[in-house]
Formats: sequence, C-alpha cells, structure tokens
Amino acid sequence: MVIRHADPDDAAGCLAIYSPFVETSAVSFEDSTPPVEQFRQRILRSSRSHAFLVAQDAGQIAGFAYAGPHRERTAYRWAAEVSVYLGERHRGQGLGRALYENLFSLLEQQGYRTLLAAIALPNPASVALHRALGFTEVGVFKEIGWKLGAWHDVLWLARRLGPAEEPVGVRPRSPGPPVRLAAPVAL
Repeated sequence: MVIRHADPDDAAGCLAIYSPFVETSAVSFEDSTPPVEQFRQRILRSSRSHAFLVAQDAGQIAGFAYAGPHRERTAYRWAAEVSVYLGERHRGQGLGRALYENLFSLLEQQGYRTLLAAIALPNPASVALHRALGFTEVGVFKEIGWKLGAWHDVLWLARRLGPAEEPVGVRPRSPGPPVRLAAPVAL
C-alpha cells in the first residue's frame, strides 16, 4: 500500500468510498453522491491550494484525506479544514492516521497553523481518531444538519501546527504554495 497525491482520475475510486457515507449515513451532509466530474474538480481545487492524498492498495483506492480553506476571510488564511474517508475493509488498521500524518506534515511545511475538523455525531471512530492525533474540542453545533429523518449535531475540533509559541506582534508568513510528497509513501 502507498500514500500518494491524488490525481483527478482517482475521482471514481474516491467516490466508491465516499458514496456509502453520503447515501446511508449522516457522516456527510450531502444528500446525494456527487457526479464523478464534480469530484474530479474537488481533487483539483484542493490540490491547487492545499493537498489531497489517497492510499492505494493493489491498484485500488483504499482511503483519502484532504484539506481546504476554513473560511474565505484573510485573517483565517492560516487555518485549514481537514477530512479523511476510508473504505470499509481498511478501517481500524491505522490507515486514517497514516493519511492524516502525511497530510498534516505537508500543511505544516506550507505554513498552516491551525487544523479544523467537523464531525457529524454520532461518529465515535472519527472522534477517537482525531483526539488520538491531538485535536481538542472547540464546540458543538446542536441540531445543525437534517439528514435521514433526524437532526444531527456537529462536533468541531482543532489542532495546532507549527511552533508552540510565536513572537507577539510579528505576523507569521502566509501559507505558501502546496507542498508535495517527495515520493509515494510505502506503508
């Protein structure tokens, strides 16, 4: 198995993983699986500004993790929102951690300082993964999403990147262009 940067041609493989989360759960708040071309555009958009990684096992996509902007206003430019999705047979084996650790390293090198994750509740596996990777709770939006006949809460988590302390009053450099893996990462 390897972790590598996603290519737009990985869209169908990523959708095979993502679709069950959309169609049968409240993990994703999308109402229907997006078309392949729309997912190709998501890969391209994320790759232009942040990173979109896939784990590939015997030629098949086993999981993916990506980052994007948290909000559009300039003062938020040091924050990135992250997500990870795994195929059913690859869960509970450390693949989510491996994808995220590689993604976080790239984002830190790029200059991001805060990572944010939004988790529709209940989702104990995702909450456990994020907490194990150093995320802490920021807050819960109560009954913010309606899906599958019920209201769902969303837990927001945050994790700091970069130096523990930065000089007061000195503006950090803005995140630079996306950083690429030197080579696919073998697992």
